Amino acid sequence: MKKDGSLNSNVSIVDGKLILSLPEADMPVVWQMDLQAAQSSAFTVDEDKKKKLFNLILKNHDGAVQEIAAFKEKKDAVDILMKTSSALQNAHGLIKDQPQAANNQQYQNRVTHIDTKNDKMGAILAVCLILLLLGIWMIGASGKLSENGTISTANTQASSSNPRETSGVAVSADDFLNNR
Repeated sequence: MKKDGSLNSNVSIVDGKLILSLPEADMPVVWQMDLQAAQSSAFTVDEDKKKKLFNLILKNHDGAVQEIAAFKEKKDAVDILMKTSSALQNAHGLIKDQPQAANNQQYQNRVTHIDTKNDKMGAILAVCLILLLLGIWMIGASGKLSENGTISTANTQASSSNPRETSGVAVSADDFLNNR
């Protein structure tokens, strides 16, 4: 015990393990517990009247009881109990959920694999669409050009015929006005 009356005991959580360092216990001990394995456990202080000791006890969800340490004074056992409670309450982010982390990793791998498939499929579709549009454009452009590269028309006799009979054919303004 320190000069101010507080205990030298230390309670901490490291890498998902609760670690109790209890030099003031009747039998000094350093104790650890994997928090992932003991999700539904309770800590309590129990009095051993025969030995006149106060035991810090861990009760598991299946009813098993494990004595962690014994103290001569009830106050010392309760102080460790409260330090343990405080450490567990402030352990956010320190308790690693290994199965959940593994599931998250599997999910990330699956999402990455699906995204990669979707990216490849999207690229293939984009290339096909571009080729289709190029083909349509080439067919449309080849119908309007003759072999020598000049623009061909459906009716090459546009100048000699009546402009009203040849709709869609380019006619000069003079020819149009003369045939009116």
